[in-house]
Amino acid sequence: MEDAALIASAREGDLDAFAELVRRYEHRVRAVLFRLLDDDRDVEEATQDTFVQAWRNLDRFRGDAAVFTWLYRIAVNEGLARLRRKRVTTTDLDELAETAHAADPAAGPEQSVEAHELHEFLAARIRALTPEYRAPLVLRDVMGLSNQEVADVLELSLAAAKSRIHRARMQIRAELERWEERGGSLP
Repeated sequence: MEDAALIASAREGDLDAFAELVRRYEHRVRAVLFRLLDDDRDVEEATQDTFVQAWRNLDRFRGDAAVFTWLYRIAVNEGLARLRRKRVTTTDLDELAETAHAADPAAGPEQSVEAHELHEFLAARIRALTPEYRAPLVLRDVMGLSNQEVADVLELSLAAAKSRIHRARMQIRAELERWEERGGSLP
């Protein structure tokens, strides 16, 4: 069944239709929240709260955006609200993505250590970004959303989303250059 049909059925009170939407998107919602929040319990609660909010606001979904974009918007708003309430400025990113500077299995131990150090460095720098820059960067570069999807999720103009992504990348690039000048050693 298509997402639009599931939404229509869920609006009429069909819990099975809504459960199917949860099944389809729960992993993706949890993944974005994992990269925004620092505590597994917060991720779990925020995931549940995202779908509770979605259920309560089914009548507000106009269909202008894809269902996953609508859910991501709810999830990011929930995650950022939790960060503001906790006044936390860092998150726990165990992995940037499957392709994020993972060590090549064929590489020797020295290259594996270097790749791991680079991964740790980049993860720490992303955690250090303010939520204003972290959320767009995570959505674009880790979750793989397009610039327009990032703008839609964060309710920004396309220009603002691109600007925040660019500024976040520039901050990390500057830190990476300093790191490389020090010989790649962690501070």
